[in-house]
Amino acid sequence: MAAVIAVVGSALSLNGVLGAPESDAGVDLASDDLAILPPAPTLPVLDAPDDESAEPTEPTPEPTSTEEPAEEGEGEGESSEESEAPAAAALRKASKFAGELIDPSKWYLTLPTGNEGSPDTVEGSELDTYDSEYFTLNDSKDGIVFTANAGGVTTKNSKYPRSELREMDGSEKASWDGRSGTHVMELDQAITKTPSTKPDVIAGQIHGGDDDVMQIHLSGSELTVKYADGKKDVVLDDSYRLGERFRVKIESSDGHVKVWHNGELKADLPIYGAESYFKAGAYVNSNTEKGASSSDEGQVVIYDLKISHSS
Repeated sequence: MAAVIAVVGSALSLNGVLGAPESDAGVDLASDDLAILPPAPTLPVLDAPDDESAEPTEPTPEPTSTEEPAEEGEGEGESSEESEAPAAAALRKASKFAGELIDPSKWYLTLPTGNEGSPDTVEGSELDTYDSEYFTLNDSKDGIVFTANAGGVTTKNSKYPRSELREMDGSEKASWDGRSGTHVMELDQAITKTPSTKPDVIAGQIHGGDDDVMQIHLSGSELTVKYADGKKDVVLDDSYRLGERFRVKIESSDGHVKVWHNGELKADLPIYGAESYFKAGAYVNSNTEKGASSSDEGQVVIYDLKISHSS
């Protein structure tokens, strides 16, 4: 429309300069055209491009305002679900006895007391209500405190004392073959004390026959998986601090042992035991012969302990 007005305006200017055209018909046509044109004050029709440029912006905010809140709502829901799981785990507490935090029917306890070569033990039927300085609840009632002193009584096949659980299968001692089936132990724990002389504590292990297959072993500040009768190891944490809570998963299957530390696979070892079983607690690798005081202690707190077996 603006173009038409410009052309007509130019024609009028020329008409004023050159005079009226010779053809009356041409003048009449010009007059007719001018008669239907809007008067000059209505020329703001040139604002039309502003309206046209505004039109594309109208639909743009509509999808934005409807889609973004939906995505935020979904994200909030997912983060809420993730945060609930750890909170639920943290609420797991015992009312009175340490045995409430495990399944006592799957374990018996070896203590650093009794006669040399034949230490005291607590069977599963008594473990659910047992309490002593070697096996007790922590102050927050969400962990079992295992304590053994360096001068404590040992088993006949060991030089070191322990407050340690041994896996059971009902009323029988558990025994499984690491080449067959899948056998798993999961531990949520913290090592809280080591002897001042030879500061070594074993917090979990697979034992097979008369010797260990592998151990979760703290020596000083180095937390490792030890195997091959202690001659080989894989580092889990080279700067472990006493009291630091960590998770370990140990899996024995197909003649291999895999170890995860805080969810990360750290070791896949070609080792197994033909007559294996799990152990967990505080096995103190120090004694008076190594220069430790008889009262020097090793200590482990277990917050969660699970075992499973599948064929």
